[in-house]
Amino acid sequence: MEMCKLCYVWTVVSFLVFQFALEGSSQQAGFELPVQLLGFPFIIMAVRLTNFVKKLSYALNPATYRSRNRRELAYDADPFDAAEVEKYIVGEFGARACVFERVCAHYAARAQVLPKPQMDWADVFSHYKRSSDSAKDFYLLSVFLGDIVGSPQLCHQLGKRRSCDEGLLEGS
Repeated sequence: MEMCKLCYVWTVVSFLVFQFALEGSSQQAGFELPVQLLGFPFIIMAVRLTNFVKKLSYALNPATYRSRNRRELAYDADPFDAAEVEKYIVGEFGARACVFERVCAHYAARAQVLPKPQMDWADVFSHYKRSSDSAKDFYLLSVFLGDIVGSPQLCHQLGKRRSCDEGLLEGS
C-alpha cells in the first residue's frame, strides 16, 4: 500500500515539474530544471527495486530454508574432529557411550541429500522399541547425530572409535 502511495506522489510531482519545465522553455528566461531533481528519484527507485528483487529471490530459493550447518556442509569436507566429538559424547553419556555406525551414516546420508528431510518417526520408534534397554539412548544418539551433523565420514570415524554391538540394536 505504501509503495502505491509513493508511486502516486512521485508521478504527480514529476508531472508538475515537467509542466513547469515545458512552460518555462517557451521563454528564454524561464524556469530551468536541475538534473539532480530528476536523477535522484530514479536512482533511489532503482536501488529499492534492486533490493526488493534480491530479497524476493532469496526468499524463493529452497536452499534458504536449510539450516546453516547443512548449507556449510555442502562446501566443507568434514569440519568435525572425531576425537573432540568423542570426548563430548563420553562427557555427556559416560564411558559406556557408543555410536551405531550404520544408523548414524544412514541418517547423515539422508541429511546431505534432502534439504529439509522429514524424519520417518514410525521407523525410528519401531527400531527404538526393538533395541535393548541399554542401547535405546545410544540408538537415538546415533539417529540425531547423523541427522543433525550430516557427515557420514564422522559417523564412520566414531563407529571405529566407539562402536556399539549391532546385537544390542535388535534387542533381547
